[in-house]
Formats: sequence, C-alpha cells, structure tokens
Amino acid sequence: MKDWSDKTILIAEDDSINFNLLKIMLRPTNANILWAKNGLEAVTQFNENGSVNAVLMDIQMPVMDGHEATSKIRETSNDVPIIVISAYTSTDVKQKAREAGTNEFLNKPVQVNRLIEVIEKYLV
Repeated sequence: MKDWSDKTILIAEDDSINFNLLKIMLRPTNANILWAKNGLEAVTQFNENGSVNAVLMDIQMPVMDGHEATSKIRETSNDVPIIVISAYTSTDVKQKAREAGTNEFLNKPVQVNRLIEVIEKYLV
C-alpha cells in the first residue's frame, strides 16, 4: 500500500458513515485525514490548513454544497486536486462539478482501489 504519511486529505462529507468508510479505505496509506461536515467547513479548513494535498468532496451537503465549496477553494488554489465522490451522477451534476473546478468525479459507492488510484494520480 502507498505511504502518504506526509500527505493531508480533507474529506468534505456530511454523513458520518460515508466519512468513516472513506477514512477506513484510506487508513492503510497513513494519510492525515481532516473532516469537514459541510461545504463551509471544507473551505474554512482548507484555508486554515496550508498543507492539504487533496480534497474529497461530496456534492449534497448542508450550509454550502460541494459545487460552491469547490469554487471557493479554487479562488485560493488551482493546484490542489478536488475529487468529487457523489451518489448524484447525472450529466448536469458532473458538468456543474467540472465548471466549479473539480479534477475527477467518482460515483458512490466508490471502490477502494479506484479511490487510491485516482488520488495517487495527483499526489505524485
């Protein structure tokens, strides 16, 4: 398994079960995991933590959705990879995610090997 002990991944996910599943999937990588329970928290944590190497972004969240949160993060960084993980997979949702500035779109339920593969593509 990969050793990402020097990497920080911000997970923006309002559902604690989904967050814990992603955290378990990433545990073997030793990455530092941050949890934002809504889009506003994601933007705040990203801006306050200068060492976020990747963002896993849900679309449907309270306070601020994933599209708006992605746009706000893009105002301060074009470099960090933002990977959407969502059960909402319509063409419109994917298009809006691309327009907001996401790098990748993964459908829920995501497979662990696919998740690691996509993140690794941006962390090397």
